[in-house]
Amino acid sequence: MRAVEFERRYQHDGDPWHYRSSVYEHAKYAATLSASGPGPFGSALELGGSIGVFSARLAPRCDALTTIDCSPTAVAAARTRLAGFPHADAILGEIPGAIGPGDHDLVVASEVLYYLDDDAFEATLERLREVLVGGGRLVAVHWRPSGPERPQSATEIHRRLRSRPWLRAAGEHGTDDYLLDVLERT
Repeated sequence: MRAVEFERRYQHDGDPWHYRSSVYEHAKYAATLSASGPGPFGSALELGGSIGVFSARLAPRCDALTTIDCSPTAVAAARTRLAGFPHADAILGEIPGAIGPGDHDLVVASEVLYYLDDDAFEATLERLREVLVGGGRLVAVHWRPSGPERPQSATEIHRRLRSRPWLRAAGEHGTDDYLLDVLERT
């Protein structure tokens, strides 16, 4: 799905995936936080931060948090939600281009990587290899069912992540609904 399509969804419904109210989302958030570890994290990066519901749960565990989304409407909502966390920043941009310099000890990619085509996926992983510190965690979580708007399946994304020589498996916490892998930078 392209950025303009995401923006259209957010303009039509400020919470199109029901992040604030979905039992599925809240259970997934709890599992993702648990898989991330207790922190504190010196610097965390969240890809596809949307309206900031998960971001607001992650922010108290971070000294610095950067969240990226391609929808201006979503980023505006995330900025409002994160206003009480001066160390958190929601930026507008598409990955991988919006991934700035940094030394992150945590990267969270929740239900975002399967929207990328092969070139963008490979470029994103190259950027993550550059910005994730040794021993840092990449927590990837993706909904299992396939969809026409997603060029890749959750199974394929997680297989490709686990095959990277610079990442080692550090845990798997998926359910029947989603895959959740914890990978550490070697």
